[in-house]
Amino acid sequence: MLSRILVPVNFTVPSARAVAVARDFRPEGAIIRLLYVLGPSEIAEATANPVINPMHARDERSKAEAQANERLKRWARDGEEVAVEIGSAAEKISAHADTWGADLIAMGTRSRSGLQQFLHGSATEWLVRHARQPVLAVHDVELGDDQAKHLPPMD
Repeated sequence: MLSRILVPVNFTVPSARAVAVARDFRPEGAIIRLLYVLGPSEIAEATANPVINPMHARDERSKAEAQANERLKRWARDGEEVAVEIGSAAEKISAHADTWGADLIAMGTRSRSGLQQFLHGSATEWLVRHARQPVLAVHDVELGDDQAKHLPPMD
C-alpha cells in the first residue's frame, strides 16, 4: 500500500495537475510531500548581480530556498509536507525519494518535440528509467471535475 507519495513540482500547469492526481488517488492515511528542486542556475542568476557581494552568496541561496519553501506552502494542503533541494532535478528527486522512503513519485510532464527532448532532456524520463520507485507521469491534459478540485493555486 502507498504510504508516501513524492510529488516534485516546478509550479507549472503540468506539475499542478500531478498534485491534483496524487491527491485524488492518495490512499487514506498516505502522506504527500511536495518537492521543489532549486537549480544551481537559479541561484547563480540571483548571485550574479554585480551589486551582490560574493561573500553574501550564501545569504542569496538561503533567500532563494525560503522563497521556494513559501511558494510550496501555498500549494500544500493541511497534512502535506514540503521540501526544497538544490541541484540537478532528476538526481535530487531520486535521492530525496530514496532518503524519504517514497513509495511512488508522481510528477507532471509535458510533451516535447524530438529536438527539444534531445537538447533539454527530461527529469521525468530519467526517473522512469532510473528511480527505485514507480513513477506516475501525469501528462498535460484536462482534468475531470473530481480531480480539478484538488488543483493547487496557480500564482
